[in-house]
Amino acid sequence: MSTFSRPSIDRFDHVFFTTANFEKSLAFYQDILGWGVLTSWGGNGQSRGAVLSGGGIKVVIAEKSTGTSPRPILHLDIHDVNVRFKVMAKGDHVVVPPEATQWGTKWFVVRDPDGNEIAFEEHPRGG
Repeated sequence: MSTFSRPSIDRFDHVFFTTANFEKSLAFYQDILGWGVLTSWGGNGQSRGAVLSGGGIKVVIAEKSTGTSPRPILHLDIHDVNVRFKVMAKGDHVVVPPEATQWGTKWFVVRDPDGNEIAFEEHPRGG
């Protein structure tokens, strides 16, 4: 196990689930768990998705898309993606090097030995 000086703390942001049945999954989180929808997108022929929260955590659910973009399960909130990427060991675990995303964040994505994808994501900060 390697050690390094941490430029910042990796914080949990949200977990992402691809749904087989969007309506059924949305109903589960709203009606069974009592969570609220923070934002949603899609419909009218577009893949649908929603960000839900029960308070302390966020869950993103979305329909399967036909795209080839990575769909990380775990998203971590990072203050500086470029600095965090520089201190991480290099290797074939990197799926996506640091880049801007279509939703206004910057990220890089890695894959663990079991194939789970993890996004290190920098959100725009106010002020």
